[in-house]
Amino acid sequence: MQSASDVISSLFWFKDDAEKEEQEPQIIEQFVQNVEDFSSQYGSEISVSYTAFNLRGPPSNFPDYGDYPQAFVMRTYGTWWDEAPSAQKDYMPQNSTPIASQDYVEVSFERTVYPMEVSVFETYNPGALVRIWARGPTSWLLLWEGEPEYVGDTPRIFSPPIRQINVPTRILRLEFNHRLLPYYTELDAVLLKGKEPSNLIRIKNNFSYSSLFFKKTQPAVEKGQLLNKIMASNLHETFIPPLSTALKSKQIDTGPPLGDFDRLPDETILCVMKYLDMQSLCRCAQVNRHFNRLASDAILYRSIDLRPYWHCVQSQVLMTLSMRCKFLQKLDLSWCGSHCMIQCNYIVNFLRDSGVELTHLRLNCCKFVDNTVLRTIVETCAFLQGSCKMISAMDEVAIELGANCPQLISVDFWKSYSLTPSGIRALGNCRHLQELDVGWCLQAGGSGEWLAWLSGGELRKLFLGALRGVCDRDLRALLPRAPRLAQLDLLGVRAVTPDICDAILAECRELRLLDVSFCDQIHESQVLEWREQYPHISIKRSFQSANLNTAPNSLFLAPSLE
Repeated sequence: MQSASDVISSLFWFKDDAEKEEQEPQIIEQFVQNVEDFSSQYGSEISVSYTAFNLRGPPSNFPDYGDYPQAFVMRTYGTWWDEAPSAQKDYMPQNSTPIASQDYVEVSFERTVYPMEVSVFETYNPGALVRIWARGPTSWLLLWEGEPEYVGDTPRIFSPPIRQINVPTRILRLEFNHRLLPYYTELDAVLLKGKEPSNLIRIKNNFSYSSLFFKKTQPAVEKGQLLNKIMASNLHETFIPPLSTALKSKQIDTGPPLGDFDRLPDETILCVMKYLDMQSLCRCAQVNRHFNRLASDAILYRSIDLRPYWHCVQSQVLMTLSMRCKFLQKLDLSWCGSHCMIQCNYIVNFLRDSGVELTHLRLNCCKFVDNTVLRTIVETCAFLQGSCKMISAMDEVAIELGANCPQLISVDFWKSYSLTPSGIRALGNCRHLQELDVGWCLQAGGSGEWLAWLSGGELRKLFLGALRGVCDRDLRALLPRAPRLAQLDLLGVRAVTPDICDAILAECRELRLLDVSFCDQIHESQVLEWREQYPHISIKRSFQSANLNTAPNSLFLAPSLE
């Protein structure tokens, strides 16, 4: 005799023989069609070399291994940037996830599918991928998460086991952590394999029987637009309505007894709560009236970091937080607001309500930032510290820094094409300068005479990438005045010779990083000798394998789309 469960199962899996072939889902494979967003790239806006654009289409280099400009390269590797004076500290360390993300790239494909497999073609220093997200109708869904790794000097196609979801997608976001990598990682392509979406009849016929009993896989049933948004956002599990609304609707009751914990004074409970992450605070606010009042205390919201929650933070979250952020000083909204999850007017209202005392504000990779938001920041946030990037007249900025900021510690001019030697010379007045990045500042690369103007007594990090006019003489003039130099990037500085590198390695006692990639006069044999002689110094030299194909690999020219 059939059990009740067998009968139910047979109802869901029954198909008419005439329609069986017609309703069979089609599996397709496709490479990236467009790059929608990214957090950083080594390449510039005026070239496609080392840019995210190179992720489009089939692999260009695979299975060759090495450093090729046809790949996508992000800006950092290892822990060197975390050790620099400019390293940014988290505003809410308790929000940090066990697996941190440092970079991301968002890619789209031509056709919408139910994802079955994601393959990442890695052609240089693989192992940085830590998360894969899929974009649903109203929210992001996590497909895979794993620890970063370093797998050695070999190319690979990385296809981690992804979570099967009942939501079709054509947009993926890949997150990276570079801390274990000895040098820049390079990605060649991304391949998405999946089933084409079914219509409503197919969805019913293919409905998973196990989903009746397990909440892990939700059935793909049709919902109204409002219900879809509520279910997909997941904010009901993290954030609560304003206190006044909750009280009127009687959503907050006296709650369960708290035992001896209820005898603690409010000050003690607040002291404990300041170590909680944002999600835990919001859950505490749902315990009872007493905890709601404490967990909503403005003293707990002086620093807010919403970047770890970028995938679920929507405009309504800012409305809820504005009730609590009366003394807000530090705010990080980096990566938030993709695909219109946060609207400009909500940011403007939040800054006007809660941003008066802001001293630190991070809006990295925020699409909602426009002229209205910038104007509100200028008008409201009078106590902001720090500076802006992407300024067109960088010489004026450098001259003003030299004249008015003698205590300046760190300045990053990387790829500032308007910076000239005049601006850099002005920084000679900054006697406490510890970090200077002028890599790819091409107008400053005609010569390196300006290095003699720098006050190098405190200098710890100096990046001179692609400044081809810098020569041995310029560096030799700086060496006696930079005894604390720890990181030196000479990538692409073609005029430097092994002689000056010998002097740098011998005289800079605190040196820990030296990059001599693409320095034409320095050979691999010399680098190997230095590595043996100075094992405590990480000496970088990029390379390319000898069998690079000049055309895209024929194996991947025509993925199966039919």
